[in-house]
Amino acid sequence: MSRIVVGLIATLAIAAALFSQTKSHRSLTAPTYYIAANAEYRHAEQIWLRGASNLPAGAVLVVDVQNYVGEGSQILSVRALPKLGKDGFFEATLAPLPKMQFKPNVVWLVSFFPSSPDQDATVIGTVGRHGEQLGFPKNPQAYVLSGDNVYLGTAVHVE
Repeated sequence: MSRIVVGLIATLAIAAALFSQTKSHRSLTAPTYYIAANAEYRHAEQIWLRGASNLPAGAVLVVDVQNYVGEGSQILSVRALPKLGKDGFFEATLAPLPKMQFKPNVVWLVSFFPSSPDQDATVIGTVGRHGEQLGFPKNPQAYVLSGDNVYLGTAVHVE
């Protein structure tokens, strides 16, 4: 009888430990919204991007490839508008603009604009019509577009 009780207690202790680990894994949170991405140069006609975000599911991102970041830079790609999946992941494959080719060391710009007409009403309801909930000025990825419109943006170097 005591073996059964000890066995039952041990089983319950293991189950409780596993449950608490699973529960703590689910409760991972970020202090604010983010976009994380990685790009892969495939060849002169294709670059592939994948990423993750804690923005609401269905959020539409804007992806462009530029030759570099800054004044005088040139957009090299056809714009992509990937939607964030329910799992928090997104991906896009971009092609160059006509008469353009990709080279290594270009830059992907991945952005989220709440004011875009492509955004779903539930997304806007969560982040605010002007991006009020995106964490500006503390969020290092939040920028002011104009007036009181805030957006998220990140640059990804493509090797």
